[in-house]
Amino acid sequence: MNLANTERRTLGADDPYRTIKRLIWVYFFLLIYEGALRKWILPGLANPLLIVRDPVVILIYILALNKGVFPESSFVGWTIGLGIVSFLLSLVTGVGNFVVSVYGLRTDFLHIPLIFLMQKVLNSEDVKQLCKWLLITAVPMAFLVMVQFKSDPNAWVNTGVGGGEGGQLDVGFGKIRPPGTFSFTNGLANYVSLVAACALYAILEKKYYPRWLLFLAIPSVILMVVISGSRATVSACAISIAFLVLICLRRPTYMGGSFKFVILALPGLWLVTNLSIFQEGIMVQTARFGESGGGVQHGIIERALGDYLEGIYAAADAPFFGYGLGIGTNAAAGLLSGQRGFGLAEGEWARVVKEGGPIFGMAFLLLRVSITFYLGWSALVSFRRRPPNPLGLLIFSSCALLVLSAQFGQPTALGFAVFGAGLCLASTNVILEYLPEESESLEPIRRRGKPGRSVFAEALHQ
Repeated sequence: MNLANTERRTLGADDPYRTIKRLIWVYFFLLIYEGALRKWILPGLANPLLIVRDPVVILIYILALNKGVFPESSFVGWTIGLGIVSFLLSLVTGVGNFVVSVYGLRTDFLHIPLIFLMQKVLNSEDVKQLCKWLLITAVPMAFLVMVQFKSDPNAWVNTGVGGGEGGQLDVGFGKIRPPGTFSFTNGLANYVSLVAACALYAILEKKYYPRWLLFLAIPSVILMVVISGSRATVSACAISIAFLVLICLRRPTYMGGSFKFVILALPGLWLVTNLSIFQEGIMVQTARFGESGGGVQHGIIERALGDYLEGIYAAADAPFFGYGLGIGTNAAAGLLSGQRGFGLAEGEWARVVKEGGPIFGMAFLLLRVSITFYLGWSALVSFRRRPPNPLGLLIFSSCALLVLSAQFGQPTALGFAVFGAGLCLASTNVILEYLPEESESLEPIRRRGKPGRSVFAEALHQ
């Protein structure tokens, strides 16, 4: 049987998961554009739109249960069990506010099973199409970011959530940190990191994407990184580039194609770097990484390590069963006091421990650490097979820190952590069209496979 034809058929009308896939695409576009809805299109509904992706996720789960493909992994069982216990304890021993507890339940637990569901229903063609659309959206996003960077901080294009003027963070020099279509700049940082991972993959595997798209998307990514005014954006892309270097060192055959692309792209890169806005962005980033921004050591390294250490130290101060789910989120602060802010702690690990207590809070952190390691291991195994698949490692480079410590109380950060992790796992599914000579050896695995389990997953269980 021709396995490439088998996979292509799953993309048509006979695809049993096509409705679920369409909803995943809805999740994808809402993730990118929900900030635009909250700022410009429907500012009066800014608060309800915080959870605009939640009904999509719930509907995906209902359809998955109906199709018998809801993930049954230990991670999902751990998530459901811990979520139920934490929610009940929150009602009994925590703040006792039902609405806040429900919001905390959706914040920490609702979206996590989607990671493993994406792996079960998405094939390699789906993943490549999602990456392609990330590259396509980079071009208009870069234009919007340029307009925001050049505009007055109080301009309409720089409005905050709910349509308020001056709602973005100031970065000095009369500039704000442009958020693109997102509510705040952290959304742009997460987005650019994921787009950069897909762009680096497109350089390695050029046959999947047209050259014109690469020549437009990659300068767009570079420009957004420079004028973002965000050290997180620069650091995230630097991590992806480091992974690219490791991939090329491990598989030197990738070096030739990558070097050739760089040579061909030099005129476009030269043009971008000579733009006046690029020079302004360099000035802002230099200040951000300099003494005024705390430097690399204090502003990035010590700050990042401090967030993890605060979570550990918080275990000594938090009540045994915690203050209750959701109480540390901005939404809960707005509901309880009328003023949004960090109710318990600014760092994610400290928030989780104080909400859930030293036992259940730490258990949730251990879940996130375990998922992060699983993502990395799966991506590494996929890369080490023949032929190698570098996409998983590159996407892992963009989402690992989000899964590990992103503020899940911020919906965009939660969305990119979950979507990136799901895309990472889905990318490790066997790219069937690569393996014509191995199709006979994989045929017995496919016949014995469990429903909903990928060929690659079956191979790991043999």
